[in-house]
Amino acid sequence: MSPTAPVIRCAAMVLAMSLGTVACAQGVKAGAMSPDPIAAQIASSGTARVIVQLDLPFVPEGTLSAAAAAQQRQAIAAAQEAFVNEVVKGSASKVLNRFAWAPSIVLEIDAPTLERIRRSKRVKAVEADQLMQPMAPSALPASPE
Repeated sequence: MSPTAPVIRCAAMVLAMSLGTVACAQGVKAGAMSPDPIAAQIASSGTARVIVQLDLPFVPEGTLSAAAAAQQRQAIAAAQEAFVNEVVKGSASKVLNRFAWAPSIVLEIDAPTLERIRRSKRVKAVEADQLMQPMAPSALPASPE
């Protein structure tokens, strides 16, 4: 093996990693290579349950004073109401749950509402609301005694 072989292998590896980084940086959209589970659910059944996270500053209530927590809850309720009036009102979609303590809302939506959600400047994220299987107590770590 020549003394330059390790250098060439290292250079090839750096080049390959760089090309992968450049491809990601040049705009491969998240989800572009995998199907959209929300749109797929709507296509198969007409509606989908989603959790919409609103674009609103949020601090966990445990770190806030009672007055600050109450103020944050008021801001969350106002943001949820504005979002519902802008995106959901007048559609076939339904509000299933409004969280008082977090800037999120659960909806059952149709395709037109999904498009309005994705265009809304009030939305930080949207994800499918999926049932999760409960964990058996034996699968949880043992508590120290």
